[in-house]
Amino acid sequence: MTTEWAVVAAAEQFTLDPRNSGELTFTVSNPGNAPDTVVFDVAPGDGSQRAWFTVAEPQRVVPGQGSVSFLVKLAVPAGTPPRRYDMTGFAYSANTAPEESSRSSGRVTYEVRAVAPPRRTPWLWIAAAAALVLVVVAVGVVLLTRDGEPAPGEPRVVTVEAESLVEGAVIKSPQNSKAAVGAQPNCCGVTWSGDKQLFFTGLAIGDQVTVTVQIPADGTWRFAAVRTTALDYANTVFAIDGNQVGGTFLGFTPTVRKTEFLDVGTVRLAKGPHQVTLLVVGKTQGTNSYFAGVDTIRFTEIVAQAVAR
Repeated sequence: MTTEWAVVAAAEQFTLDPRNSGELTFTVSNPGNAPDTVVFDVAPGDGSQRAWFTVAEPQRVVPGQGSVSFLVKLAVPAGTPPRRYDMTGFAYSANTAPEESSRSSGRVTYEVRAVAPPRRTPWLWIAAAAALVLVVVAVGVVLLTRDGEPAPGEPRVVTVEAESLVEGAVIKSPQNSKAAVGAQPNCCGVTWSGDKQLFFTGLAIGDQVTVTVQIPADGTWRFAAVRTTALDYANTVFAIDGNQVGGTFLGFTPTVRKTEFLDVGTVRLAKGPHQVTLLVVGKTQGTNSYFAGVDTIRFTEIVAQAVAR
């Protein structure tokens, strides 16, 4: 029997401090007579990210006719455009699919304010002007550099629309599932870069898809990606040339969402082709789907800084 969870926020909005941080309590009640284990999570609204929120002890046992409280902490990163944002809390039974037992709170808002910069003394204004001159010169040098090569000391950046790599992609499935990969057009209220994403329809743990990316020079590179989350998306990891890079990405959210660029990890690569693999390692939901989506991938060269003598 499915538990009909009730999720209530302690207030209709977060109260943020001058650093745009705050916290709010959500109460989850079990109206049934039998105890059940609940999982509580956050669904960020448009323009926000799940990484802004922290949930203390997100999985708890709730006795019949009982309730538990979850403390959600919010820390909005510096540079976030000032405006009103929103989120919802949702809860589902740990032993059932979220789509079967998930219940949400009402919409909770929070107002992000512009953080006033510290007062600058005149010498800071002079330094800022000098820095601006250097930036203008640097931009001029970059624009005059031949063949798109960066100016000395500037990092190379390789940005690739993931769907452009579908042709030539290689799929492996240890369970011989009928996993597939394709270019999915904009869907479900989400607009991807280039109006498409790489859409991997895995069907089992261990399913994987590998694409090839060209790296223009020997060096150390920071790997990042724009990912998609949804109700039937799996937990995945990236590997480059057979070696895992970064941790596990959790693919489940109640609705389809697109992330910003997320740092995956740093890796040493030689000039030439490299194999980037997306591997299914698990799932949160109880469906038979192990899907995954990648919008864009990016490699940014890490340039060593000269040591002053």
